[in-house]
Amino acid sequence: MTSATKVTKRCETCGQFRAYDPDDRFCLACGNDSLAAECSCGRNYDYALGEEGDLHCPRCGRSVRGRSSEFE
Repeated sequence: MTSATKVTKRCETCGQFRAYDPDDRFCLACGNDSLAAECSCGRNYDYALGEEGDLHCPRCGRSVRGRSSEFE
């Protein structure tokens, strides 16, 4: 049995980044079905796991740290 390639996904509800299997849909932290593998501009989230502090998409500049304003 081989291990599947992990994908960095962000939960748009609670804002957590984690490594998931490509088919995973539910957040490990809050359980919501709002995982996204990339920013709205199409930039994937692989860079985000090792970053600290304020986090912005390096392609479009959108803030990606914390909860989405829709859920606050």
